[in-house]
Amino acid sequence: MQKLLALGFLALSLVGSNAALAQNIQPKDLAAPAGAQSASQPGKAVVGTIKVVTGLVNLQTAEGKNKFAGAGTKLNVGDVINTQAKSTTVLEFVDTTQVALRPNTRFVVENYEYQPEQPIADKAEFKLVKGGLRTLTGLIGKRGSADAFSMKSETATIGIRGTDFTARICKGNECTRLAKGESDKATATNTSTADVAGRISQLTGELFAVSVEGKRRALQKGSAVFAGETIDVSEGGFAVVSMADSTRLTLPGGSSMQVAAYRYAPASPQTSVASFKLLKGAVRAVTGAIAKAEPNNVKFFTETATVGIRGTAIDISCTSVSGGLVVCSGGANLTVELRDGQIIVTSGNLNSVINAGQSAVIPAGNVNIQVINSLANVLGNVPNAGPLPETTPANFETLSSTPVQSLTQGSGSSDEGSQLFVAVNDGTIVITNSNQAPLEVNRGEGAFVQTLSNLPPQLLTAPPDVIVQDITLSAPPFSAPQCAP
Repeated sequence: MQKLLALGFLALSLVGSNAALAQNIQPKDLAAPAGAQSASQPGKAVVGTIKVVTGLVNLQTAEGKNKFAGAGTKLNVGDVINTQAKSTTVLEFVDTTQVALRPNTRFVVENYEYQPEQPIADKAEFKLVKGGLRTLTGLIGKRGSADAFSMKSETATIGIRGTDFTARICKGNECTRLAKGESDKATATNTSTADVAGRISQLTGELFAVSVEGKRRALQKGSAVFAGETIDVSEGGFAVVSMADSTRLTLPGGSSMQVAAYRYAPASPQTSVASFKLLKGAVRAVTGAIAKAEPNNVKFFTETATVGIRGTAIDISCTSVSGGLVVCSGGANLTVELRDGQIIVTSGNLNSVINAGQSAVIPAGNVNIQVINSLANVLGNVPNAGPLPETTPANFETLSSTPVQSLTQGSGSSDEGSQLFVAVNDGTIVITNSNQAPLEVNRGEGAFVQTLSNLPPQLLTAPPDVIVQDITLSAPPFSAPQCAP
């Protein structure tokens, strides 16, 4: 069975207060469900199941009955799920959609219709009243109407074009502080940023990333870069990319490089891999944790040669006869300069070991490797060559979240006001509020919307730290996708 990567459409529209939802739940009203803890009502279709519960989770039916919820509790339309302090839950709906709820969250199943034989009739309407959730969408919204999947909030309208999305609602200054026992420092298991290969640390001029499907997006400082993407630097600019394993790459103006493969597991860097393909111009690199743990797992490619890394700082450049940066083809001169460490340069069937202070040159139209006992300093004569990467900070972690405090200062927030923070873990979302123009947010990015104002949604190059540092929202215990009935 292929992994289900469902595309949903989430519409978060303005909602008013609801007295039924606002009522206080008293201990005397709670009754543990019998048998398998099913809360399904007679004559009502079961739309999902509670898969995981930690702590105290309450379910309130459409008829106003309150019950304790546990693993196996069935879900019906009209159910309200409330997680208490230090309590979390994961819901799974019949179309394989999964929803993880953080502590102190209220979530409503407003409408749900899944008909396997009639995709056009699909509908899922949810409401996030308070707290936070992370959703891994299922079949609804993918196989039928793109408008079939919706979620309401008082803050904004969000259309989702992807599979993995996180939202957090905060009242007043609630999100400027992380509640002890509910949140913790982000870790290597943080799935909000786990597939981000690197982030832009410095840049001048224009910078773009092109996906394997050919989609082109503009990058700015802090923007995420993913495996498979090609980074294009405009003439007259340069960019520094800080990778997750502390590898840093400087791309001079006019250069183009693909992150051919990148997978970094901090707990086992020896099983991680990193390979980069220089397509045009030059790249300056200083390697990080992957090369230190297993040098054979880091490589740089061009059309004519491969550079195997042994923990190093190098410059690789493709130049014309006149010395200008050009496309890396057989008609270009390829120069590899080693400032530190050791490399193996492979051209055709030839291999040469290059040590610190040496350069390797493969002339245009040739496969022979010429070893020079000095640094050629090709980029010394190239404008906008950019800084040596070893002089730039390894700041991937600090670039990977946006401080909430910096967003809410001066926003006019009050005890009555609320903010919506979102993070896109996969796919793309489009946010609108009031009469503002839609804002597109891609994976690896986030957004912030302030209520009680007409301010437009604010794009964040990295997810808000209140999401990244939240245990439930950053790494929910989702199960592997299953085939829907």
